[in-house]
Amino acid sequence: MSETLHIDSIEPSAEQLKALQAIDPEGPFHFVNFLAFKDHAEYPAEHKLANAALSGSDAYDKYGAVALQQIIQRGGRLITLNTVELEVIGSPGPWHRVATMEYPNIAAFLGMIADPDYQKALVHRNAGLKDTIVLVTRPQLKAPNG
Repeated sequence: MSETLHIDSIEPSAEQLKALQAIDPEGPFHFVNFLAFKDHAEYPAEHKLANAALSGSDAYDKYGAVALQQIIQRGGRLITLNTVELEVIGSPGPWHRVATMEYPNIAAFLGMIADPDYQKALVHRNAGLKDTIVLVTRPQLKAPNG
């Protein structure tokens, strides 16, 4: 895995957004999020939660509640929200949780990240998230197998 990311690199770059807009926009798409949390949330000094002694995962969950509401109102849904218990194959990573969100199309994701309510919630994500990787995937199976 890559080095731990700095807080300003948890945003998609201009190149990544351009590449996202260049793929076939019709979904659904599953955004697979690998999440690693700070031990203690790090809010800006002027934020009302700066001295609340929240864990990184507690701060991230405040962001997650807003993000999930945004996803649902755009026709998406939460597919998985899993705690990482053990790594049995591959290089060790810093991951604490894996979440998969389904978006009906790329426009739904782009609309969410531009929404003012979503933007306000980023302070919680930034306070709690130590590292992340987000993979944009297209489901190969249209219905559950088995």
